[in-house]
Amino acid sequence: MVKLKIFVLLMTWLCFVGKGFPDVVKTIDGDIVEGRVVSADEEYLCIGQKGNSINFVQWRIISLISRDREIIIVNHDENQKKFSVLTATTGRLSAKDVGFKTTDKISDIYPEAVLKKSAFFAKQEEESPGAVTDVFSDVTHQNTGGVTPKNADQGKKQWKGNIDAGLTIQKGNKEALTTNTKTDFALERTKDNMYFNGLLLFETKDSVKSADEQRGALKYERKHKRRLYSFYQESMEHDEIEKLNFRSISSSGIGYRFIDTESLKYKSEAGPSFTYERFRDDILQTDPGLRIGNFVDWQILPSTLFYFKVDFLPVPEDIVDWRLESDTGLRHNLTKSLSLNMNWINQYDNKPSAENVSKNDATILSTIGYNF
Repeated sequence: MVKLKIFVLLMTWLCFVGKGFPDVVKTIDGDIVEGRVVSADEEYLCIGQKGNSINFVQWRIISLISRDREIIIVNHDENQKKFSVLTATTGRLSAKDVGFKTTDKISDIYPEAVLKKSAFFAKQEEESPGAVTDVFSDVTHQNTGGVTPKNADQGKKQWKGNIDAGLTIQKGNKEALTTNTKTDFALERTKDNMYFNGLLLFETKDSVKSADEQRGALKYERKHKRRLYSFYQESMEHDEIEKLNFRSISSSGIGYRFIDTESLKYKSEAGPSFTYERFRDDILQTDPGLRIGNFVDWQILPSTLFYFKVDFLPVPEDIVDWRLESDTGLRHNLTKSLSLNMNWINQYDNKPSAENVSKNDATILSTIGYNF
C-alpha cells in the first residue's frame, strides 16, 4: 500500500509539476527522450512530443527522469521500481548531462557540491556513514529502448542475441558428420526494432550429402502506438537437397502485441508477400501472396526461455499452394554467457515446386549457445 501511494505521488509530480521545462528521460543505455510526460502506468511512461505524437517508454529501461531542478532516480530491484529524488537549490538539473553506467555510484555521477546541498543524500550518509550505495542494480533484460543519443559521448546501442553451434561426428560401421550454426540478433529501441536470424546446416552420411541448407531473415519494425507496429521482412534461402538455388520472400504489413509483459510476450502480424524462387535448370517461379506470422516468448523460469514463431504463407490464387515455416525452441542459461538449446525447425510446402521432394522438412537441433 505504501509503494502504491509513492507511485501515485510520483505520477502526479510528473504530470503536473514544472510545466515550463521539457521532461528528459534517460535509459539504462544512455539514450535520451525529450518531451512532456502526459500519463503513466505500471509498465509505461507516456511522453508527448512534437506533432502530437506519443512515445511509450517502458519503465524497465528508464534510469533517470529530470524536470527543472529535480532528477528522479529509478532503481530497478528484482523487477520492482524504487524512486529517489535529487533536488538542486540553484540552476537546472538535466538527465542528459549526467554520465551514467550501471556500475556507477552516486558520488561518481553527481558533483560533491551538489550532494552536500541535497537533504536526500545527507540522510543516506547518516543512515550508512562513509558508504555510498549503488544507484542501480545490473540490468540484463534483452528488451531495451530509446532513441539515438543527441550527445556524441552517450553510450551507443548494441545488438543483443545469441550464436548457437552443434557438431556430431560418427566413425566406425557408419560415417556421418553433422554441423549447424544458428544465430539470432535483436536491436530493440523505443520507436523501432530490428531483428536478424540465420541458419547454416550441413550433413553427410557415408560420404553422401544429406543436408546442405542456408537461411537468413532481416526484419524491421516501426512502432506507431503502444502495441501497434508496421514491419518489413526479407528472408532468403538456399537448399541443395531441394535443388533450390535461391528463394526470397518479401513481406510487409501491420502487427499487434496482444501480450507484452516481463514473462510472456505474444504478437501477431499480417500483410502481403512476394515469393521468388530459382531452381536448377533455370526454373523460375514467382508468387504474390500473404504472410501471417505469430510469435511467443515465455520466460518459464529465470534461466529458461520457451519461444515459438510460425509463418503461414498462402497463395490466394491457388488455395492448395501454401507454406508453413515454424521454429520452436527451449533455451536454458547455464551461465550468463552460455546456454543449452533445443530447437525443432519445420518447413511444410503443400505444393513443392521441385520434383521428388518431400512436402515436410523437419530438423531437430541440440546446441551450445553464446549469449551477448
